[in-house]
Amino acid sequence: AGTATSTKTWEEMKAVELLPFEAGIEAGAGAVMVSHNTMCCVDETLPASLSPAVHALLRGELGFDGVVVSDDLDMAAVAQGADQGELAVAALLAGNDLLCTGSPLEASQALLQALDEGRLSPERLDQSVFRILLWKASLGLLP
Repeated sequence: AGTATSTKTWEEMKAVELLPFEAGIEAGAGAVMVSHNTMCCVDETLPASLSPAVHALLRGELGFDGVVVSDDLDMAAVAQGADQGELAVAALLAGNDLLCTGSPLEASQALLQALDEGRLSPERLDQSVFRILLWKASLGLLP
């Protein structure tokens, strides 16, 4: 319920689905949103938004160095029965920089707890903050 899975091969994904991402990256897009679709050729178990393998592909093979935005963590594809705070931690650890959520209090509390517990490193959080600040500066949004 609410999930989407692609069983296309890597070659099929490169030939069609990844073309808009490649074009956007080449054109200088400052951000990319990663959906909750499961790309079986990259990660059979996790949706793209929570998959470190998908984020590694985006950063590595596709060469994207901007802000990665999660799809809404409250969507049924990932939210069913899940703790919103833990989803936020998983999304950041997977490689997202900016998290879309209707539960910002739970997300922020869980991220702070993950920092305190050592599950999330300050360096990882700093990477995301740096990317977001660079993007904001490029848009003229910083004083």
